[in-house]
Amino acid sequence: MSGWRREVVQLSPGEFSGCVTEVGGCGLYAADEHISHSLFHVGSAYAGGLTLGVVRQHHGQPALWNGQPVDADTVLCVTDDAEMVLRSYEHCRIRWLFVPWKMLDEHVPMKACLASQEEGAALGIRDESLAARLRSCVAGVCRWSESVANSPELAHDAFSAGHEEVVRIAREFVSGYLASVPSLGVKETHAMRILRATRAYIRKNVGEAVCIADLCDAAATSERTLRNACEIITGESPMAFLRAMRLNQVRRSILNADDSVSITQIGTRWGFLHMPQFSKDYRALFGELPSETVRRQLADTAAEN
Repeated sequence: MSGWRREVVQLSPGEFSGCVTEVGGCGLYAADEHISHSLFHVGSAYAGGLTLGVVRQHHGQPALWNGQPVDADTVLCVTDDAEMVLRSYEHCRIRWLFVPWKMLDEHVPMKACLASQEEGAALGIRDESLAARLRSCVAGVCRWSESVANSPELAHDAFSAGHEEVVRIAREFVSGYLASVPSLGVKETHAMRILRATRAYIRKNVGEAVCIADLCDAAATSERTLRNACEIITGESPMAFLRAMRLNQVRRSILNADDSVSITQIGTRWGFLHMPQFSKDYRALFGELPSETVRRQLADTAAEN
């Protein structure tokens, strides 16, 4: 989506599918995401304002937002200085609204509140009515935009017509957050710190063989605490999450490579030194061998040319 810097890690096995509808106008944005598989999302959202979201899981298992289980009635928020940390599960739908700070009367106290909470900010409130309005607003804007998709001017007008409701939703969220000042528990806050340290270590040691003892040293914690922290935030064990992260990076590298791609070189670059096991793990997660990804990618490129 426009301006987002989000890394996603596929965690459940099988061929992934998803789609995003995004509409913008008057400095506002609405987006509707459909996601087939379990993902770990980390990164930033729209810049310069407040991004609100609601997550709906069709099988009922709650998503994890900063380590806290959240249901369809929880309105989430991402701000300029906040990192979004989300674990979603299969058949997930996420709807987002963005409002610039300049449109929100209480943007100064909201920023001050979040700054005072630091790492303990829950970045969300449970409000059934507000969540329902957010879903309805995004759905209405996206449907209207699709109906006038061949006319950018009408699509822009479609969003502009509903912008007052978008701003009202954001203002009510801010008022609700300032009234309740929700915070993460000590357990979740500590788990977020641990996972942040381990992710930094993994990025710094991309091609190295990393064991759980290395991750414990990086986070200055015990193996048991590391396991608990990783499961709280990602829903996965540390080594399963590390393997999934690296396999996803391999897949991105293959999909972005030219026709001289070397699967062995890419696998080794991301820390996979045993090629038969690497191929087995890759197929288990993505439903195809690395060589099949290469062939399909080359065929798609040839078709485009």
